[in-house]
Amino acid sequence: MDERKPRVVDLPADAFGSAEPAIVGRDLRLVAVLLLLLPLAWLCPDRLCARLCRAFCKLQYRLRPSRYQGGAGVFRLLQAETGDGALPDRMIPEALALRQLERLQLLRYHRPGGWRPRVRLRGEAHLERALAEGRGAILWVAYGAFSDMMSKIALHEAGYPVWHLSRHTHGHFSWTRFGLRVLNPIRIAVERRFLADRVVIDPAAPKLALRRLAEHLDENRVVSITLWVQAGRVTMVPFRDTELALPGGPAALALKSGAALLPVFTERNEDGTFTVTIEAPLNPGPDETADASREARVAGMLTRQSALMDGYFRRLPSQYHFSHLHIETERLRKHLAGAADPDTP
Repeated sequence: MDERKPRVVDLPADAFGSAEPAIVGRDLRLVAVLLLLLPLAWLCPDRLCARLCRAFCKLQYRLRPSRYQGGAGVFRLLQAETGDGALPDRMIPEALALRQLERLQLLRYHRPGGWRPRVRLRGEAHLERALAEGRGAILWVAYGAFSDMMSKIALHEAGYPVWHLSRHTHGHFSWTRFGLRVLNPIRIAVERRFLADRVVIDPAAPKLALRRLAEHLDENRVVSITLWVQAGRVTMVPFRDTELALPGGPAALALKSGAALLPVFTERNEDGTFTVTIEAPLNPGPDETADASREARVAGMLTRQSALMDGYFRRLPSQYHFSHLHIETERLRKHLAGAADPDTP
């Protein structure tokens, strides 16, 4: 039994940076890449795109392996367990290839006539039970290669209107002002087709978005939140031999509203189809008494989430962006260590 205790960390306002430059060279390179990828995305079948992405990313990794060593850390957690010394060298190109394939699929939604993948929804009974209780449901979507789009499509096709919490920087292409206006809408325009609405966090007044989510839950609606580190307060929870920084906000919102907090995981199957799984609610277990502090109950919920993530990571290590969570966790550790010791260079 893992006896490591979760610990809550309040992050300073500058932990994630705030500057939004007008434009950077990477933006222009992205424009050129997207224009080159557009014919491939529109004309080539998905299986061929997947093979091309794997071949290109293997070459990319072979030429510059040092560039990706930051993300290799999380795969070494599996390497120690399996004894497979080559595991990071296999998983990193595979993870890169899936990211590129997702980008090609995103462009494919914009072709004339559009594109509709084959997506299966599992665990719908958990969502139905939550809605039957009349207090709404919070879908906590694990950040994976295909989670942004496929989770929304699966719920839309099943007939569930979803209100999704989003940041003004959402889009995954760029945080510059040019990127927010030109590049990121490439993704956002597609996502809107499958959502009831986006609830966008205003950096100047972030609590307003949470208030809107609470109102939707009071109306017994479904809201979704992507699991990501960026928050004012995180809980460091055990994950294998290290820790992950997980935001406590979704769990706190579930406790306050009485809504079920349902983890959601998306995976790409070998035949190119997708499965979106809604897991059982993370709500406090029988061993967590009602008189326990909210912080303790949130920590328990996040610990169970970490255990679920570990199970998916074991089975599909290249499909989930735990490497990004791992990198962000390590970056936050260094940031906090620097803040605690101002003399640290």
